[in-house]
Amino acid sequence: MNDYKNSVEAAGIGRTAQLCQDAMIEMLTELFKGKKYNGQNGRKPLKVYKQDLPIPEENDEDADTDAAAAPYIVVRMIGGQIPDDDSPQEVEFSLTVCAYDTGTEREGFQDVANIKEDIVQRVCTAPYFGGAFTVKKPITWALQTEDSHPYYFGACFLKCTAPSMTQDTELYRLL
Repeated sequence: MNDYKNSVEAAGIGRTAQLCQDAMIEMLTELFKGKKYNGQNGRKPLKVYKQDLPIPEENDEDADTDAAAAPYIVVRMIGGQIPDDDSPQEVEFSLTVCAYDTGTEREGFQDVANIKEDIVQRVCTAPYFGGAFTVKKPITWALQTEDSHPYYFGACFLKCTAPSMTQDTELYRLL
């Protein structure tokens, strides 16, 4: 996993919300490395996407559906704030989980529940990631309540801290 703290210091850039998102994607990719879940045409590795599903580039009949991408997690940055001069930036994420299963046993639901649980356990036991970011509690999650067979969805909502610029930083630059 990249050490974003040292990378940004070496480059002379701030630890931005986008770097927090990149570090989270890297952490999730590592967490699910080697695991397979229900997707179109059987079990396959989980994909992790930044902000949204990729725009289809093929003329495939399934290119415009979630079936082509499943199983996946979309790491969507949904907001944030800098509460005051002495606090780190807070960045909010929605992690949308999807599995695809045409079977009658609804194994897609079980995959989504397992993926959600792996995420929750990881951020509860090791909330630090990327060398500069921390997941704060509460950690919330939800599973779909309406039938959308053969698609199964869930989500985790995380608030992370990322270092933010303060007035002291600007004052130091001016001196």
